[in-house]
Amino acid sequence: MKSIDINSEIGRLKAVILHTPGREIEQMTPETTSHALYSDLLNLNIAQKEYSFFERVLSSWCETYQVKDLLQQVLEIQHAKIELVKTILQREKKEYLYLELVDLPADVLAGFLIEGYPFIEGKHPEEFRKRRFVLEPLYNLFFTRDASSSLYSSVFIHAMRTEVRDRESFIMESIFKYIFGVEIINPKLISDTASTEGGDMLIAKDDILFIGNGLRTNKKGIEFMTNYFAARKPKQKILVQELPQTLDSYIHLDMVFNFLGRNECIAFEPLICKANTGFNTTIIEIDNGNVTYKEQKSFLEATKTLGFDLKPISCGGSDEWTQRREQWHSGANFFCMGDGKIIGYARNTNTIEELSKNGFDVIKAEDVVSGKEDLLSHDKFVVTVEASELPRGCGGARCMTMPVVREKVNW
Repeated sequence: MKSIDINSEIGRLKAVILHTPGREIEQMTPETTSHALYSDLLNLNIAQKEYSFFERVLSSWCETYQVKDLLQQVLEIQHAKIELVKTILQREKKEYLYLELVDLPADVLAGFLIEGYPFIEGKHPEEFRKRRFVLEPLYNLFFTRDASSSLYSSVFIHAMRTEVRDRESFIMESIFKYIFGVEIINPKLISDTASTEGGDMLIAKDDILFIGNGLRTNKKGIEFMTNYFAARKPKQKILVQELPQTLDSYIHLDMVFNFLGRNECIAFEPLICKANTGFNTTIIEIDNGNVTYKEQKSFLEATKTLGFDLKPISCGGSDEWTQRREQWHSGANFFCMGDGKIIGYARNTNTIEELSKNGFDVIKAEDVVSGKEDLLSHDKFVVTVEASELPRGCGGARCMTMPVVREKVNW
C-alpha cells in the first residue's frame, strides 16, 4: 500500500479512499433522521446510481480504495480483528457481543460493522427491539472525508463531535495502522473534550493549514492541532475561520470554501469574501515553539496575508438568494482532482455557469465514464455529477473523498 503523501488540496490526485453508500443509509426512519445527522431519507437505488458515476470518474483518474474492502483486510488479521472489535464494543458499552462477533468471517463482520448488527429476539437486550439494531449502521460513512485526514505524511484520526460517528474513526484508525502502516495522530488520546472533523481541515501548503471552527471542530480541537505542530515543526501557520452554527449546511469549512487551483477558489461570498461578518478569522503562527494569534478582517484577506492570490468564484453566482440555495446543496463543496481540475454536483447550475465563465470546461460525468470525453485533453475542467439523492445527505464531492496521495505542487 502507498505511503501517505498529502501536501496540498490541488496536487494531481494519485490515490483516494471512498465508500459506496450501502444498506446503512436505508436504515433510518423519519423519527431517527436527526439522530443519524440527516434532514431527510435517501433512496438507496438512486443514490448508488448517482454515486457510481462519481466513483467511476475518480477511478479513471487515479487509484481508488473502498473502505469495506480495506476493513475486510484488517479483519483477516486476527489480532487486529480482536483489537478493533474490543475497541468498538467498549466504546459503545456492548461487550456482551464480543463472542458473537469475533469469530465471524471477515467479510461478514465488515458488513455488520458498517451496515449495522441486527437485534435477535431472545439473545439481545429487549431495549433494542424497536431500534432494530444492536450496533447502529454507519449512516454517514460515504462521507469518508470526516473520520480521518491525510496530513502530510501522517494520518489524523478525528475526534468526532457525535457518538453516532465514533465507529467510523475506529475503523479508519485500524485501516491506517494495519494496512498503510503510517503514523497516526489522535486527539482523543490527549483530550476527551477535543473534537475535530476532516471537512474542517484544508491542507493549503507544506506549512499552512486552513481550519474551520464550528459545529464539528471546536476550540479544544484547534488547540490540540496548534500544540501538535508547535511541538513538531519549527514553522507552521493555521488560518482559523469561525463558522455559523445555525444550519447544517455550514457544518464544515469545506462547505463554504475550497481550492480550485493555485490561483482560484470557490467561495460562499457572504462568509468568505466579506468583512465584519460577525464570525472571527484568525491566523495562528507557530515559530520555533512560540505561538501568536492575529485577528483578520476577512477569510479572503487572510489568505492574501499568507501569500495566496486567490480569485474567488462565487458559489451560486451573483445573487445572494441563489448563493444561499446552492450552498445548501454543497455548491461550494467541489473536490480538486488536480490544479484546475474539479468535480461536483450538476444541480448547482448557477455555480457551474460561474465556473464556465472562468474558463472551466463543463464535462458530464456520463461522458467521462462512456469514454466520450478524455479529461487529459482539457487544461481546466469541472466534471458534473447528476445527483438528487446524494446532496440530501448534506455533503458534496469533497465530503465523499479521503485522499491519501497527491503529487507535490511546485509553488
